[in-house]
Amino acid sequence: MSPAAAQSPAPDATPGATERISVGGEITATYGSEDPGFFNYATYAYDPLQNVRLVFDASVRPMRAVEVLAQVRTDGLSQARMAALYVRLRPWDARDIDLQIGRIPTAFGLYGRNGYGGDSPLVGRPLAYGYLLSLRRDALPATTADLFRMRGRGWLSNFPRGNVAPDRGLPIVNADTWDAGAQVRLASTRVAWTGAVTVGSLGSPRLGDDNGGRAVSTRFVVRAAPSLAIGVSAASGAYLSRDLDPTLAPGESTSRLWQRAAGVDLEFATGPWLIRSEVLASRWQLPALASGPIDPVTAVTTWTEGRLRVLPGLDLGLRVEHLGFSDLGPAAAAEPWEAAVSRLEAGLAFVPARHLRFKLAAQRNRRPSGGRVRHDTLFAAQVGLWF
Repeated sequence: MSPAAAQSPAPDATPGATERISVGGEITATYGSEDPGFFNYATYAYDPLQNVRLVFDASVRPMRAVEVLAQVRTDGLSQARMAALYVRLRPWDARDIDLQIGRIPTAFGLYGRNGYGGDSPLVGRPLAYGYLLSLRRDALPATTADLFRMRGRGWLSNFPRGNVAPDRGLPIVNADTWDAGAQVRLASTRVAWTGAVTVGSLGSPRLGDDNGGRAVSTRFVVRAAPSLAIGVSAASGAYLSRDLDPTLAPGESTSRLWQRAAGVDLEFATGPWLIRSEVLASRWQLPALASGPIDPVTAVTTWTEGRLRVLPGLDLGLRVEHLGFSDLGPAAAAEPWEAAVSRLEAGLAFVPARHLRFKLAAQRNRRPSGGRVRHDTLFAAQVGLWF
């Protein structure tokens, strides 16, 4: 698949644009190594290194200030789903201000809004935007031992409270789909701000409210120079299902157990070079365990990616990243609640024609303290055709 999960269904329209209807799409086929460690396994139970993705975008503009955008996506030639559907209102031609309502683009993170997949030579997405943790929205641990037992098992996690059936865990940020709600975006040549209120959370976007809480997210970007953009993001939202309320202690509620996240990122371009980097931290509140209250668990991830345009139509890329976790337990015997992961990925992209792209990538993953597979090296080839 293309790493650009949850791409914008259509490029941001130029204020005052006159096109009434536009359609487009992309076919991306990826064939690569088996991934027995599930380092790339995705929320919708597909392997991004062995996948065929079809994406269809549509934009309808019934009047100057109103646009309806939609995206339908399939993975593995099945599981067709409405990845995005929202109304965009742009009341002023001379001002870059819009309101979006529906299943909307995320307001959080460097990668989150558009995925930038078309200009990256790599096949995998950053760990923060897809790697599955053991935490779930419909199941909870009863003891710290339950968390330790599931380290590195986010692809098939199970806990004794709530839904006991093994199932997929949550990523820090779900880049496979978007949340439902409303968003405001304000921009100028140097500064852009986006704020959103939605029904889900970063790791568990929803179409409908399932816990009585609301999520708030925001992103502020300053273009300090034409070649340099610096962004700051923050988000907070209830992430657990209300079906877990009967398992909680008196006075606790899933509507008050939050995932909170913050990030800082930059994008720098000079000559043939393009460099992106982000530091992102996330914290999840957990209800009391059998032994009593538990501190929130945290994750911190850092990634840096560079792209070198060797020739027109030929790019080289490299991404280095690490995902680490906070400790739990007595100070003398504290252990990380999840298994740390490191990744190095290199790739090249070749665009022989305007609507055709080929990629080759190699990925090295390490997870020394958890999971059935502690390290592996994966390869992938990808062809993409868009129209």
